[in-house]
Amino acid sequence: MAKYILKRVALLLVTLWVVVTLSFFLMQIMPGTPYNNPKLSPQMIALMNKQYGLDRPVWQQYLTYLGNVLHGDFGTSYQSINQPVSRLIAQRLGVSVQLGIQGLVIGVVAGLLVGAVSARNKNNWIDNSLSVISTLGISVPSFIVALFLLEYFGFEWNLLPLSGWGTFEQSILPSVALAIPVFAQVTRFFRSEVVESLNSDYIQLARAKGLTQRQVTSRHAYRNSLIPVLTLIGPMTANILTGSALIEQIFSIPGIGQQFVTSIPSKDYPVIMGTTIVYAVMLMVAILVTDIITSLVDPRVRL
Repeated sequence: MAKYILKRVALLLVTLWVVVTLSFFLMQIMPGTPYNNPKLSPQMIALMNKQYGLDRPVWQQYLTYLGNVLHGDFGTSYQSINQPVSRLIAQRLGVSVQLGIQGLVIGVVAGLLVGAVSARNKNNWIDNSLSVISTLGISVPSFIVALFLLEYFGFEWNLLPLSGWGTFEQSILPSVALAIPVFAQVTRFFRSEVVESLNSDYIQLARAKGLTQRQVTSRHAYRNSLIPVLTLIGPMTANILTGSALIEQIFSIPGIGQQFVTSIPSKDYPVIMGTTIVYAVMLMVAILVTDIITSLVDPRVRL
């Protein structure tokens, strides 16, 4: 098990180096500059380039940035004067993590419950109705769902706050918007796994032993169908992370997603690169934890 974890960590570090390298050089080839103020003279721009180290060759900038990243230093924001990027991200990271965890938990729990109901009512009107709902959940982007929730639960019915962050009520709509795609994927996947399990030989054996249908599904079908669902957690975490940027912008949530979106038009390269690296680390850690849990539950994965 230790060897398996070490291999996964080594792969994570190599992937992180690739992300840092790609994000750095992509910023180098982006058109335009962060100096959009027309009042800046060429002499002032030259001084700012020297201050930020942009007057040095690209390879020197890369090696310096790589060394700084290893020490947790993502540089200084161009737009927020004298503000370290690591501090800007740290101030907003907790909000994004809380939002992502809430959306993931709501989606997974609701998906498991609805998937179980759909499997137990295979091919009847309940199953067909839930199948339509899950298909819509997969097909419709989360930001469209967010606008729909705002329109009805915020404007029309005035049930929940429209924007902001700080209270539980303000987190409900964005969490649900992020949870809908997760809910739809888990519902369809868990339903198919349970249906397949109910047709397996060990289920027939359990029935032959005299177990009731409820005992068969709860003790055998559901438990064995949960193992493949664990493999979805990593990709679903990726969807949560990438989707949270737009959701945070729509609901005016002060997370790193909103910061990332606002830093792109202003070409605040250190913030863009720092946020990209943090997103990558969060995603890779989520996949690593998922792989470890899956290997503990199903030892065949380690082979």
